[in-house]
Amino acid sequence: MNRGAPLVSVIVPVFNVAGQVGAAIASLRAQTLADFEALVIDDGSTDGSGAVARRAIDGDPRFRLIRQDNAGLSAARNAGLDLACGAFVAFLDGDDCFVPRTLETLHRALVEQGTDWAAAAITLVLADGPERLHPAIHGQDIPGPARRLAMDDARQVARVFPSAWNKLVRRTGFDGLRYPVGLWFEDHSVHWALAARLGALAYVPDALVRHRRDRPGQITGTDSDRVFDQLRVLDDLRPRILAGGFSHVEQGFGWLALRLIHERALVITTPARRARFLAQAAARLAHWQAYEHLGDDVQISRALLARMQGHWSVSVVVLADPALPEALVQTLAALSAQGMADFEALVIAPPSMDLPLALPNGLPLVRVAPQDWRADLLRGRYVVLFAPGERPSPDGLLTLVNLAARSDADLTFGGFSRDDAGYHDGWTDNRAAPELAAVPASGGVVTISGAQALRLFPSLGNWCWRAEALPELPPTPPVALWVQEGVLAHSLRAARVACTRLPVARVASPPPLAPDVVGRWAAGLVAPATGLAPGWRAVLYWRQVLRAPRPDWRAALWTALRRGLLAGPLDPEAPRWLRALARRRLPRR
Repeated sequence: MNRGAPLVSVIVPVFNVAGQVGAAIASLRAQTLADFEALVIDDGSTDGSGAVARRAIDGDPRFRLIRQDNAGLSAARNAGLDLACGAFVAFLDGDDCFVPRTLETLHRALVEQGTDWAAAAITLVLADGPERLHPAIHGQDIPGPARRLAMDDARQVARVFPSAWNKLVRRTGFDGLRYPVGLWFEDHSVHWALAARLGALAYVPDALVRHRRDRPGQITGTDSDRVFDQLRVLDDLRPRILAGGFSHVEQGFGWLALRLIHERALVITTPARRARFLAQAAARLAHWQAYEHLGDDVQISRALLARMQGHWSVSVVVLADPALPEALVQTLAALSAQGMADFEALVIAPPSMDLPLALPNGLPLVRVAPQDWRADLLRGRYVVLFAPGERPSPDGLLTLVNLAARSDADLTFGGFSRDDAGYHDGWTDNRAAPELAAVPASGGVVTISGAQALRLFPSLGNWCWRAEALPELPPTPPVALWVQEGVLAHSLRAARVACTRLPVARVASPPPLAPDVVGRWAAGLVAPATGLAPGWRAVLYWRQVLRAPRPDWRAALWTALRRGLLAGPLDPEAPRWLRALARRRLPRR
């Protein structure tokens, strides 16, 4: 190790992370590049974080533990910068971890690419789901190759994560530059200043940082009036970006403003605070003419932007069944947990059924009696329906509505999770749509002819309907049969259909139906359009019969024979013997 100035100074701000700081320090001590100093700044912790850090350091001479009165993250980072001696600077938050080769890989990248700073992809450690790789570049699903990123275009600078903790920076880049004290979301101003000073960035596609988003109290997930700091940051950034020598400054700043306001809106659950934040944000976005710079970002909520412009983009309609009150509770809870909370919610329920006045997050609920239902009650351009037992996944509404808006589709559908059988991509046989292989996971337009429509899974919660294409409501029981008929008929009528493989909903198995009930329904179906294969009624009949946990095979086969519903190209989930039997018989209907 160099006995003079170290190659790298690593600054570790610590505040009340006693449960995590030991692992953070251990990840530094395990670095394959050993020529570093670590400046651990205990920013007035009250939970013993300093003592935990001291034990984790265990006398390692490369580490210095400095305690200061609590002054915030920016002040802690600045204290480290004032003491740093290394040729390069890295930051590690006290609740994050580096992988063992982080410093070595980042340093090699900037040397090979000839830049003064480098950034890496990250692993997000989430509270409510599995860890996932993030390229640390907004708008990308995968990291792509190692490369040199030109940072003279404001649109590119806006897409790169502004975070300090996934980068290695030549220390001279911080000459006369410090993090703003007393302000949250402080990374942005320094990120843009570094981009203007240092230019091209060496990008490493390996996930070198494990970034936690599972700890209460983190800035990015806090619902408090500090979210208004985001607007102050944007006010301060705008003139700096415009004067920073970047190209495409209006587009880059506009997109950045939309994304940052979107991110803050996702975590504000207090209705009054959210309304105040969105009102102030809407005024700024309109003044900056930022709405036109959304581009193709699949993650920014179109419904949020529409709401800030005074429009309702989405109406959510829940079909309640008095016999299944717990199913309604689950659906309303899932709606309340949506990050995209900009929708109106209606429940079709008889007057005798107890309903709350609002969702758990405070969003008002509108009750509509079945006999009073009219489509003109809805204000949204798009409508998402939930049958009993269905509920959206955490990002389900955002994913569906964004895809519908991006693709200008009449109908949009996605994958889902079944309570009893796991993930399903929305097709009972996706071989009917060979073009799916070319559709990205986030979605795209697909062709729907008779062959494709016949293979759409009969559910509601994973569909988004343009309001004009909405099927007639309320349905007549059984709901499962109405859903099946509606999905088939309306998918064939739609001029444009889009789908995504992402799971957008959870679907419960419907109550089992007697084969005779299903048989009467299937035999009486009128072909909704030309192009359906012979035996299509048999396909629908067996699909519904087989949704029962234990089908009554004798009754099902007798009904199929009696009503001419045995022969047809059955779904792959049908038993092999049944599919073989169906293929041997000529279609009768």
